[in-house]
Amino acid sequence: MFEKYLGETSDPLAKAKSYSYMGEIQQIIGDMYGAQETLMKGVRILDASQEPHKEALAIMYNILGNISLELKNYDEAISLFDKGFALLPARSDYGVEMVNSKAIALQRKGDHNRAVSIYDSLLQLHPSNQLLTARIIHNRARTKWLQNHTYNPTPDFHRSLKIRLDSSFLPGLNASYAHLADYYEKPAPDSALWYATKMYTVAKQNQSADDMLEAIDKLIRFNKSAREKAQWYAAFRKLNDSVQLSRDTTRNRFALIRYEVQKNKADNLALQQHITKQRLLIFSVSIMSIGLLAGLWFRFRYRRRKLKQEAELSIRDAKLKTSQKVHDVVANGLYGIMNELEHSKEIKRDPLLTRIELLYEKSRDISKEDISYAVYTDYNKQIHVLLNEFTNEHTNVFVVGNQPLFWNKVNGVQKDQLLLILREIMTNMK
Repeated sequence: MFEKYLGETSDPLAKAKSYSYMGEIQQIIGDMYGAQETLMKGVRILDASQEPHKEALAIMYNILGNISLELKNYDEAISLFDKGFALLPARSDYGVEMVNSKAIALQRKGDHNRAVSIYDSLLQLHPSNQLLTARIIHNRARTKWLQNHTYNPTPDFHRSLKIRLDSSFLPGLNASYAHLADYYEKPAPDSALWYATKMYTVAKQNQSADDMLEAIDKLIRFNKSAREKAQWYAAFRKLNDSVQLSRDTTRNRFALIRYEVQKNKADNLALQQHITKQRLLIFSVSIMSIGLLAGLWFRFRYRRRKLKQEAELSIRDAKLKTSQKVHDVVANGLYGIMNELEHSKEIKRDPLLTRIELLYEKSRDISKEDISYAVYTDYNKQIHVLLNEFTNEHTNVFVVGNQPLFWNKVNGVQKDQLLLILREIMTNMK
């Protein structure tokens, strides 16, 4: 549930609280290292400079300190309790509880003087929470007894026990009965056995498996009857196996839930990556399509412009060719007729009409590419007539080599071009 919630919220404080609850659950089921890992995830996303984050951080430091205490990392536990206490308001009950836990770490480390000093300072604060006061009184007395076994802690033990009995605080009662049993082990074994039995009864009533196991361990040690020792040993082994199986099952289930959640996260991430890749692919294809269409459009425009330019060039070339044909055929032909009319003494009507008609037909077909300017039979006579057109009283034209045998070696295209060239030359000369 918490893992699912973590994926749904973006609030750092809400995420941290979820990590805190998960870490505490892991601590209860005995997964200490897993609990540390989970709690540190919550610590890393909070900011100690932000007021709303301070209490959540203090709680996680306290849980981490208790885990280190159970793992017997006492210096680390002390450091974590100090960090948590620094984030809390002065004289708050939760802060007092954290300092009490620090004193327990000092006690287990063997620094009894510092532990007792801390307990004395806490009692001077007169905490409003009586159960917390009972715990401090009890822990102070036990520490002084551990420091010096000649010290009698029972008055403070019973004072603390009375407060706990009045409040019906069963976990606290277990601690009182356990330490009273430990104290009476040597001076009064029957009393030790009685308190161990009371501890087992309260632990069973409280359904605390760890306290039941501790109580059974004391009952085995304090019992003089071999038969009862064997019975309690069998009960211890059975309960211990059940507790281990239950914790292993819970840890495995918890791990499986986390695995499923992580797998779902991974699957969702993979799906998101797949969707992102698909979107990128679609976007890339769209960009490529747009680019291709743009390229085709620009190519079409370029092609159309090029075709237009080619068409314009073609039209211009056609105009030039037409102009050239008009110049070569019509203009020069008319000039030859005019020249003959001007200088001939006798005008022969029929040949002149024939020449004019031929010039008309050529001018009508002037747009054709295959227009022919020369008559390929009797080509020598055409040359003779052409050149004689330019003979007058001031100019004589002498023709040498204008024989059919010579012109038979020249093809039709060459004859066309030669006829035009000779006419142009004669016109220019004139």
